[in-house]
Amino acid sequence: MNGIQMKDQAHEMHGTVHLEIYKKGKLVNEETEHNLIVKVGRTQLAKLLGGGYTGHITQVGVGTGASAAADTDTTLTNAVLVPIKSASYSEAKVRFNFEIGTSQANGVQIREFGLFFADKTMFSHRVRKSVIGKENDIKISGYWDIYM
Repeated sequence: MNGIQMKDQAHEMHGTVHLEIYKKGKLVNEETEHNLIVKVGRTQLAKLLGGGYTGHITQVGVGTGASAAADTDTTLTNAVLVPIKSASYSEAKVRFNFEIGTSQANGVQIREFGLFFADKTMFSHRVRKSVIGKENDIKISGYWDIYM
């Protein structure tokens, strides 16, 4: 190539989850943590890029599982899934905005969050250190960023 070297920069795909927890309309906790993009999620993404899959991420889920997130995870324990409110894009990042309203997932002792394709294939997983006791006076708003 006439002395010109071309380099492809490979960046590791990763994500973060930002949560805002409201009780009776007042912000009581805010946190941002990393998540794990799981094997089945990466497989679906590879199929999407190659034309072997037509789905996209449409849901965020909460569950009660307390085990550390693992690459082999495929679901949440006692999962409750809610639709993604919107998605936005900037450079090599996609942001999924979500809200778990006061009428959703009540009675669930939330320890884990997941991001899911429309066919309920998990893309990424995050397990919290503490529980959110979800009741009808609690709303969880947030966003899930995936960096490519």
